[in-house]
Amino acid sequence: MEWVTNLIGIGITATMLVAASPSQVSVESVPDGITPVTQIQPTAPKRHRINVTVTAPEDIKVKQGDRVKVGETLSDRTAQRKTLEARRNQLQIAINQMSLPLPPIQEPPTPSFSEEEAAIAKARNDLALVEMEIEAAPPLRFKMDYLNVIHDQDKIQRRQRLQEKRIKTQIAIDSAIARLNAAKTRYQQQIYRHSLEMMTYQTNLQRQQYQLASLVKQSQEVEKELAELSIVRSPYAGRVRRVKIVSQTDRVITAEITLDVRGDR
Repeated sequence: MEWVTNLIGIGITATMLVAASPSQVSVESVPDGITPVTQIQPTAPKRHRINVTVTAPEDIKVKQGDRVKVGETLSDRTAQRKTLEARRNQLQIAINQMSLPLPPIQEPPTPSFSEEEAAIAKARNDLALVEMEIEAAPPLRFKMDYLNVIHDQDKIQRRQRLQEKRIKTQIAIDSAIARLNAAKTRYQQQIYRHSLEMMTYQTNLQRQQYQLASLVKQSQEVEKELAELSIVRSPYAGRVRRVKIVSQTDRVITAEITLDVRGDR
């Protein structure tokens, strides 16, 4: 009688295994005389709803009746993404151009007044020689000029030539000094122009740095917007039961995508 009882128990267990759904249970081989244990497997929900936010209806990449796989794209803001990517490229080009260094300002050349100073030194030396010649000239013999004109004509002419030479030498000194002053004035003008150019350079540099910082900030904002444009992918395989527009505010559209998960099996 004991073997009959065991036979009846095995038959009941087999009947329970056949009645169970193959997708929900699994059977492990066990030794004779031990009742096998059934394990319930996790299953996907029968229907799944997904809310997506887009800016245009064409951003929803599925329609009613479509079959989708796990990880397949349900929505992607394609137009907005392309616009932001184009904007990012433009900003990067602008940043590259704005990062180029400004043309350097050349320092004015070191002044050299040696030529003018040498001319002044020569003229003063010539004047000193003329002064020595004038002092060394023999004196006139008479106090009356008319007598000197009559009797010391050669001395008078010599003195006149020395005086003319003295005047020319003094003119040469004055001219050399004027050239030196003019050269110094030109150098001062160069220094002044250089200071103006440096002021303009500093202004342009500050403007460049400000514009570069603004462009970098805009680029960071675009990158942030791109990062927020997440692609919504299907968590399950199934069939799209319905695509419903829930609301629309300005350019933001909220839609609900309903998946029949088990209906695709």
